[in-house]
Amino acid sequence: MRLIRSLPASVLESISHALKAGRLTPPFTAFSVAEWVPHGLRESLADEFTHLFRMGFTPETLAMTVAALAENAEARQRVSDQIQLVWTSPDEEGPYVRDTSVVVRQLLSEARHSLWISTYSVFNGHEVFLPIQEAWLIRPELEVVLILNVPADDKNGIYENAAVEKSAKAFWKYHWPWARKPTVFYDTRGPEKTLNLPACQHAKCILVDGISAFITSANFTESAHERNIELGVLFRENPKLVQSICAKFENLIQSGFLKRLPAL
Repeated sequence: MRLIRSLPASVLESISHALKAGRLTPPFTAFSVAEWVPHGLRESLADEFTHLFRMGFTPETLAMTVAALAENAEARQRVSDQIQLVWTSPDEEGPYVRDTSVVVRQLLSEARHSLWISTYSVFNGHEVFLPIQEAWLIRPELEVVLILNVPADDKNGIYENAAVEKSAKAFWKYHWPWARKPTVFYDTRGPEKTLNLPACQHAKCILVDGISAFITSANFTESAHERNIELGVLFRENPKLVQSICAKFENLIQSGFLKRLPAL
């Protein structure tokens, strides 16, 4: 049943209905199955149905079997729809591929209850974060949490609290200039004066309403969303995954590895 199993759910459902209604009956021929497959596959499809009929399948049991295969194909498609590749790329071709900038804007605009964003680098935040500010005007109850990287300034010898203060001033001035502020955390190891073993917050993801997760190589910058070559995966209707990621971030907060960025 290799060919039968490969048919789309809609085709399988149509065949099942035809078997039940008596429109498709033995003997199975290329002509009798012509409406469901291209010309080059008709003989093969007829042969598969003939083989099943000779094995003892009646039109009624064939209809039930094909209907079950249709349900299975629909389930596989639902799973496929819930996991999508998301690219930033100079070309726009490829199967099952979505654009990073489009997905990010959609996720930010559709958040209703909670929005967690983790990124390494931010550029022109007043533009890329604007959809969040606009969402707050409509849904003030929306919880927004950002997890950022705060680096040391090795060039100017600025570390620890001084580096945090510098990053906080720059973030609130240039990236989040609005009065209402989100909850922002940073990796406390980033601004440390550690020349041999530096560490940073490099995870990049967006979590929406506890059910959708976008895990990506792209930072929260216009170039990452529009011009670079970046790859991510969008998971829809996957609360278990989202809860697992949130739980890890919350554990890092509780253990002190992630600390609140001062709201200057």
